[in-house]
Amino acid sequence: MFWSVFWASAHYLGILVLFGCVYGMLLFWRTQINEYNFRTLLWLHVAYWVSLLVVLVSGLARAGWTEKGMVFYMANPWFHAKVTVFVLIILLSLYPVKLMRAWRRTADGEAVPPVSFALQKSLRRTLVAEIHLISLMPILGALMARGVGM
Repeated sequence: MFWSVFWASAHYLGILVLFGCVYGMLLFWRTQINEYNFRTLLWLHVAYWVSLLVVLVSGLARAGWTEKGMVFYMANPWFHAKVTVFVLIILLSLYPVKLMRAWRRTADGEAVPPVSFALQKSLRRTLVAEIHLISLMPILGALMARGVGM
């Protein structure tokens, strides 16, 4: 019982932090990028990936080691939909990852990378798409947990 509550709590908190990081990055991309914003974006990006890892590990733990077991989830179409959306979120975040990694390597002291309006707009669209997909996850989770359609 303890582990079920532990993994559920870790999963929900990870999802909240994940959403907060994506929303925070979106807010920073709506402003002019300066040294402070740049450093904060880099740290938000790290927190994003840590929370993504927490969501993944806790989700797998919940599926495999709690009451319903992996058999229930593997037969559930909503579980597969949720995993697909999770993979789409990861794929969408690869574009900002590429930029952030390049910027982290070139960041020295006061250097802020040049950011064009087109790049800013493109990154905002990516983040908005991620927010929409993250918002879809609890709906799929509720359908999955209740066995709708099975």
